[in-house]
Amino acid sequence: MAQPRGPEPRRGLLVGELAASLGVTPKTLRHYEKLGVLPAAERGDNGYRRYPLDAAQRVRLAVKLRALGFPLPAVRALLAVADGPGMRARLASELDQKIQETALQIAVLQGRRDELEARLMAVFDAPPAASAAVVCDAFLGGGQRGSP
Repeated sequence: MAQPRGPEPRRGLLVGELAASLGVTPKTLRHYEKLGVLPAAERGDNGYRRYPLDAAQRVRLAVKLRALGFPLPAVRALLAVADGPGMRARLASELDQKIQETALQIAVLQGRRDELEARLMAVFDAPPAASAAVVCDAFLGGGQRGSP
């Protein structure tokens, strides 16, 4: 007598499960798939997307790269590199470039912060009973007469 078959064993993760584990929405994963950033997920008999475990690792990589500020074309290019040494070299190069860009952004923000602090100190250095014109002049001068 034949045994009744149970449900098919689960292979991989449903798009909702994977999205939840990564802190993104299923819509995000479907969008990445549509743009070719992610390979097409396998479809079950019910039509649900299911990512095999090896594909799920690539999805995690794509989501993490996006969270670190990598644009979608760069993510797509990185995921297209299939071999380990090629992936490592490309990823290291992209990360190095991103570090340099971030260091530049930090320097620009530090300069802006310094400017704001100088202007704040100039406003506080104005006499407490100063008129609005004097306070504005102090702010615009940033503590240095003749500054734009």
